[in-house]
Amino acid sequence: MNLVIKHSKEIIFTIFVGVIIAIVSTLILDFIYAETGPDETAIVSQTNPQNKSVPQLWSHHKLLEVNADECANKALSILKTLDFQSVVKNERYVYGNLNGNRATIKCAEVANHSFVYTAVAGANVASVEKLRNEIAWKL
Repeated sequence: MNLVIKHSKEIIFTIFVGVIIAIVSTLILDFIYAETGPDETAIVSQTNPQNKSVPQLWSHHKLLEVNADECANKALSILKTLDFQSVVKNERYVYGNLNGNRATIKCAEVANHSFVYTAVAGANVASVEKLRNEIAWKL
């Protein structure tokens, strides 16, 4: 019975962490998308001249059997392998840019494992979905 209660608490905690990460990532991506540099703005303008659509945001999450530091190192490697530019690792949070898209990967420690949340934002739904899938597969 204690084992069921312990695992239930871990599952609820993991879901709670995922929801918080999703909310924070969305807010961060909204801010970052609004503050894009000149090179990214040009790409977005070319794909959407009227600039009437909202950015696409696709996300993914999973539980990995590695600690959060290893997860963050793997996330850094994935973004570099996919040719993302301006890749930054800030403790257990990694983000970078690729062709007007922005990807973030956040690793949180949960019971000696990692809860990893990935989000990709951009103007083109096909490229956002493809990048999200490539990152998720490599995790």
